[in-house]
Amino acid sequence: MKNPFRDLYSDTPTSRRVTYVGLFFLCLLAVWQASNWLQQQKITALTDESYQVLGQLTSVIESSLSTYQHIPTLLASHKQVLTVLKASKAAHDQEEQESYQQLGYEQPSAPIAEQQHYETELAELNQTLEQINRITESSDSYIIDAYGDTLAASNYNTDTSFIGKNFAYRPYFQEAMVGKSGRYYALGSTTKRRGYYFSYPVIEQGVILGVAVVKIELGQLEARLANNKYDFLMRDPDGVIFSSSRPKWIYRTLQPLPQAAQIVVEQSQRYGGQKIGVMPLLKEEKHNEVANILVLNDADNQSRASSYLYISEPISNLGFQVDLLVPLTPIEQDILLWRTMLIGLIMILVLVLLSIKLRQKMLNERTKAHEIRLHNQVYIQEIVNNTQAGLVTLDAKQQIESYNPAVERLVNCALDEVMGQPLDALFTATEEKRVISMSGTFSVTACEGYLHFNPAYKVAVEMTLCRMALPDSLKYLVTFHDMRERKRYEQEIILAQTALEQRVKERTFELEQTNDKLRNEINLHKDTQQELIQTAKMAVLGQLSAGLNHELNQPLTAIRSFAENALKFIQRDNIKQVDGNLQQIVQLSSHMRDIIARFKVFARKGSFHHSPVLLETAIKGALNIMLPRLKEADIAFILPKMEQQMVLGDLVLIEQVIVNLIANAIDAIEEACAEKSGEKGTACTRAERTITVLLNQTEPDWLEFGILDSGGGFVEGALAHIFDPFYSSKTSGVGLGLGLSISQRIIESMGGTIQAENQYHGVNQYVEGAVFRIKLKRFIPY
Repeated sequence: MKNPFRDLYSDTPTSRRVTYVGLFFLCLLAVWQASNWLQQQKITALTDESYQVLGQLTSVIESSLSTYQHIPTLLASHKQVLTVLKASKAAHDQEEQESYQQLGYEQPSAPIAEQQHYETELAELNQTLEQINRITESSDSYIIDAYGDTLAASNYNTDTSFIGKNFAYRPYFQEAMVGKSGRYYALGSTTKRRGYYFSYPVIEQGVILGVAVVKIELGQLEARLANNKYDFLMRDPDGVIFSSSRPKWIYRTLQPLPQAAQIVVEQSQRYGGQKIGVMPLLKEEKHNEVANILVLNDADNQSRASSYLYISEPISNLGFQVDLLVPLTPIEQDILLWRTMLIGLIMILVLVLLSIKLRQKMLNERTKAHEIRLHNQVYIQEIVNNTQAGLVTLDAKQQIESYNPAVERLVNCALDEVMGQPLDALFTATEEKRVISMSGTFSVTACEGYLHFNPAYKVAVEMTLCRMALPDSLKYLVTFHDMRERKRYEQEIILAQTALEQRVKERTFELEQTNDKLRNEINLHKDTQQELIQTAKMAVLGQLSAGLNHELNQPLTAIRSFAENALKFIQRDNIKQVDGNLQQIVQLSSHMRDIIARFKVFARKGSFHHSPVLLETAIKGALNIMLPRLKEADIAFILPKMEQQMVLGDLVLIEQVIVNLIANAIDAIEEACAEKSGEKGTACTRAERTITVLLNQTEPDWLEFGILDSGGGFVEGALAHIFDPFYSSKTSGVGLGLGLSISQRIIESMGGTIQAENQYHGVNQYVEGAVFRIKLKRFIPY
């Protein structure tokens, strides 16, 4: 585009033009430097004012949090707290004296009166904590025993109650257990709400019985500190923002954390599973010794950035740092307005001077414009005459007014007689007209048809018609595009598409026949797999039949004894003893029913469905089935605490796999002990006759458990074939070699994996036994 200002000073000497341009830019530079100086002065004044605000803010935060630091100390001396913790400690001491490795042994329970008294004291303590929490306006108050388990809490009657939760991993608990008062800030693992924690040890006669804790939710504090004039941050020693006036800044850092610091934050579990991000910091520059200027991207609009005055002050006794971010937008707007006004005045002065010169040039421009208009008309006429598309213009009555040579080339004859006739004399449509564009008073319609002015020569074309509203008249422009080549291509495409559809139909018929054969084979394989699983179950039940007879024979003998004694007591008219014998008979009958029900469920045949399964239930169900063989072989079964771990699968199938692994472990231990007795002449010790359940919870989406035996492990080369059908590492004639192969198919059908390996021990890495590790998808209820 031509620059209208270039000619204004084209006749001015070069030195004078350079001087004018230099003066103009010098004025702009002066305005810019003056505005920068004014901006720095305003920011410095704002820094002094903001530092006072920061001091007030830190004082409010420190006083607000410190108000609650003495509450745990008072709770630690409360009589009910001491009573409950001493009772809990006594219960733990009793449990530690019991052995968990004896099968079928029930722990002695505390007297009912003592248990009821403890529950009453615990209920009263919960109510007391709730009342204290309501009076002090804290978020939560709770009591933790020396093992990290929460005994009482102010939120005992809520869905997010802390009771029963273990907080031994929290630093505030660990600090209190060494006799110190603890302070900590973190994301609540139960409530998922951020809070600041105060803790204090509960001590009696020099013994730490537990910990009293008070939590203050940071959301309440943030609401009190909210202010439209500034934003604030509270950062931990690692630089992580755990509280802010803007929720989207929480769990972020101003600078990326080093790898070592990230590991420390993750191991502390301070912020749960929250991902630590980085603030959208675009620029940081130093303003003075106490303040910096930060430029941040807007959290809601990444294309918009804002500048902040940034000052910081630590709160040493609380262990974190408070930052103040004061928006500089008002100052920037004032400076922008000041710059705009001055630059506007300079531009007005320049425009006034230029307008005088511009007026002198306008008359010359009008003459040049008239010449250009005449040139353009000739230029447009040449374009119309030389274009390949046929062009026809119609008057307001839609009668032909003009045409270009391309139309005569299309119809292959002269068109002198078509002037003044309607468009139908030249063109006939073969389809309905359609609107292809419309905008205000401008619209374009199109349709297909043929030109027929020459009766012996018809041409297929596409016609477009647009309405031209000229200043003094109404015209129509008609365009004809040759369609002959496109019609030929369309016919070829239709023939090719017809042939392709026929080939697709033939190929589809062949594929459907092949799919039917595959479905039949899949159904046959499913039936075979179900039969193999049922056969494996029946084989295990056959091995357990002797133990089952022994397990049922004992209660039957006891029932007969109790029944005979009952008859004698009836003869003696001793109804009380008769009642006791009958109750014993009822309990023994229930026990026999449970044994038979467990075997009936295990022997069930049918379809299986994946659903949430409590792992401890599956292991204990398999243990109940194998209990007769374990007792007969004098093998100890060690089961750790599962803590309500759930997996996705089928309960009966998981039990079948565990039963098979326990049966193999028993055979391995008996075979190893038999070899030891034959070679060395010594019997296996109790420690050498154990089966242990291993649990691995390191992966968040998977749960891994294993069955470890104290047998001789696998011989060299056996691990490569241990899951092959009909392969067995047992003595010849024992088993079919299908159990582990079926177990592998069951676990893989539930989306899991099973692996076998030797367990090594000691400096010399001798084989301690064999372990089967099973990994299944974890189910986490919401």
